[in-house]
Amino acid sequence: MGVKRTSKGIRVCATFQSRKNCGIKLYKKNDREGTLVTFSEEFRYGKVFCALITGDTDEYTGYMLYENGTLFADPYAIYVEGYDKWGKLVKPEDCRCRLDESDYDWGQDKFPRTKYEDSFVYTLHVRGYTKSPSSGIELKKRGTYKGLIEKISYLKSLGVTAVELMPAYEMNVLEVPKKGNANNGGNMPEGSFKHSGGTSGKVMYSENGAIKNSGSVRQKINFWGYKEGFYFAPRTAYAMDSQNADLEFKDMVKEMHKNGIEVIMQFFFEENAKEDLVCAAIRHWVFNYHIDGVHMKGSYLAPAMVAQDPALSDIKIWYYGFDYGRIYGGKKADVRTLAEFKPDFMYASRRFLKGDDNSLGDFIRAMLENSENAGTVNYLCDYEGFRLADLVSYEHKRNETNGENNSDGTDNNLSWNCGMEGRTRRAAILNLRAKQIRNALTMLMFSQGTPMIFGGDEFGNSQDGNNNPYCQDNATGWVDWSQAEKGCNPGITAYLKFLVALRFKYKILHESKAFKLMDYKACGYPDLSYHGIEAWRPDLSNYSHSIGMLYCGLYEKADKEQDFFYIAYNMHWNPVTFALPKLPEGMTWQVLNDTEEPSDNFKMSSIKDQTKIECSERSVKILIGIGKPVKKTTKKMTK
Repeated sequence: MGVKRTSKGIRVCATFQSRKNCGIKLYKKNDREGTLVTFSEEFRYGKVFCALITGDTDEYTGYMLYENGTLFADPYAIYVEGYDKWGKLVKPEDCRCRLDESDYDWGQDKFPRTKYEDSFVYTLHVRGYTKSPSSGIELKKRGTYKGLIEKISYLKSLGVTAVELMPAYEMNVLEVPKKGNANNGGNMPEGSFKHSGGTSGKVMYSENGAIKNSGSVRQKINFWGYKEGFYFAPRTAYAMDSQNADLEFKDMVKEMHKNGIEVIMQFFFEENAKEDLVCAAIRHWVFNYHIDGVHMKGSYLAPAMVAQDPALSDIKIWYYGFDYGRIYGGKKADVRTLAEFKPDFMYASRRFLKGDDNSLGDFIRAMLENSENAGTVNYLCDYEGFRLADLVSYEHKRNETNGENNSDGTDNNLSWNCGMEGRTRRAAILNLRAKQIRNALTMLMFSQGTPMIFGGDEFGNSQDGNNNPYCQDNATGWVDWSQAEKGCNPGITAYLKFLVALRFKYKILHESKAFKLMDYKACGYPDLSYHGIEAWRPDLSNYSHSIGMLYCGLYEKADKEQDFFYIAYNMHWNPVTFALPKLPEGMTWQVLNDTEEPSDNFKMSSIKDQTKIECSERSVKILIGIGKPVKKTTKKMTK
C-alpha cells in the first residue's frame, strides 16, 4: 500500500470508497496546481486501485490522492508537509505528501536490545520536555528532536536505558469543537486553545452540523496526541527544520543508540484499525527509523497483530496484557519482548505510600510481579494523573484550565497532600513531601519489574495539580527545569541516581525470574523473605503499615559481592522497630541509606545492635549485610 517511486515510474496502491472518479494528483516542486491522473476500472481490485504511472515522472516530488473532487492525504504517506507550524489550522487540500524518502547513513548503528530486567525507562513528550526556557536549550532547538539530543548526556547520567516517546507521528493537533460547544473554555491560558480566524466570536454550522469557515472558533490543541494520524510520517512540528524532520528523528535515534539508550514509540490506533495498516506502520518505523519498540494504545486488537508479525518478533511491544497462549502456542517465550504496562503497581504502591489500611498485601504482590513470558513495566506516575511532586501536594485535581469544568481527568488519584493542599513554604510539610517522594522512588527501584518514571519527576516537576494536561501546550504541560531547586525538590535527582546505581550493581535486586520465596539452594535463607517487629514473622494484617524485605545475595554467584539487603518500609505515622534476621557468621548489618536523612553515595554507617533497627515514621531504611560468610567445617572423629 502507498505511493512509491520505482525504476519504471510511480507505483500507486490506495484504497478508495468510490468505484469511479478516483486517482492521484502529482506535484512538481513549487507547483500548486498539480497534474491529475484518474484511474480506470481495470486498475481496481475491490476498493483498492493499484497502478503504475509511467513516462516522465522524475520531476514530480509530491502528491495527494483524489476522489470525487476531493483531495486527501495518503494514510501510508512517509512524509506529510503542511503541519509544520504547531497549532496551525490546515485544510486537507493544503497538505502535500512527499514522494521520495531522504537518504540516510546509519553507519554502525546497533539496536541495544537491553533486557527488561536491566532496563530503566524514561517517558517524555518531545515538545514539552525541552520547550520551556528553563530547559537550557537554545531557542530554535526547544521542543524538537535536536533539543532532545541535547539532553542525552543528562538521561545517561540518570542511568536511563530506554526513552519512551509520546506520539511523534504526524497529525493535526487541533481538535474541532463539537456543535453547541464551540466556544467553551472561557479565558484559557495561551497554548490551550487557538482561534481559527474571524472576529465575530460566533461559529457557523452547516445543516449537517459541520463548522463553516466563518466566525472565531476556539479550537483545543491535542498536546498529547492520542488520536489518529499519519502513522508512517514523523511529526514535522517537532523538527527544527520541518523539511528534514525524518533526518532529525533518525539523528536522535542514532545518538540514543550510541549512548546505549533504546527508543520506544507510542502509537494510538482506533478499534477499527486494519491489520495491514497497523503492522505496516510499525515495520516502517523499525526498518527505516530503527526504533526499538512500541507502546500500543487504543485498539485491543492491534498489540496482538504486531506481536504475531514475524518481522517484528524481536522488538519490544508494550500493552496492558496479551493472550500468551495464542501468541506463543502454549510454549515459553524464547526472549521476553512483550511487556505488560498495567497500573497495578501504581495503585498498590500509592495506597501503601499514603498509609491506607488493607494495602500491604497488594503492595507485596505488585513488588514481586515478574513473569517469565513478558516484562512488567512498573511506575508510580505516567502521563495520565498527577506528577510525582503533585502526588504528595494535592488531594484533588485542578483541571479548570482544560475548559471542561474540572470534570475531566481521574478522581481516583490515591494522593495525600502531607497536610496542606498545593504550594506552601512550611518547612515541615516540604520536608515530609520530599521524604514521601524518596519513599516512592525507593519502592519503584526495589520492585522486580522494569521501573519507569515520567520526565521531570526525578526533580519534582509540578503541573500545579492538573492531572490531565492533554491540551496544555504551555508552562503547565512543559517540564519546568527550574523546579529542581525549589520547594521539596533539591537532592531528589541525586537520590534517584543512587537508587539506580544500587539496583543495577546487584543482580539480586533486578532478577529476570520471579522470586520463589524459599530456600531452594539450601543456603539457610530464602531468596526473598518478609519480616516485621519479629524476624521471620511479618505482620500482614489489614492494619499493618510496615514490612521488612530481605534479599539474599547468596543466590547470585555471578556477583562479586554476595551481599544481603534488608529494606525496612514503615508507612505508619509512628516509628517502628524491626527485628533484624541474623546474618551468616562473618557478616554484619550496615545502614546504606535512609529516606529520613538520605545521602547520594554508598557510604555505610555501622549498627551497634545487630538484632534490631528503628525506622522513623513514614520512611524507608536500606540496610546491607556485608562481609565474607565463615565456612563451617566438620571435625573428623579419630580413634
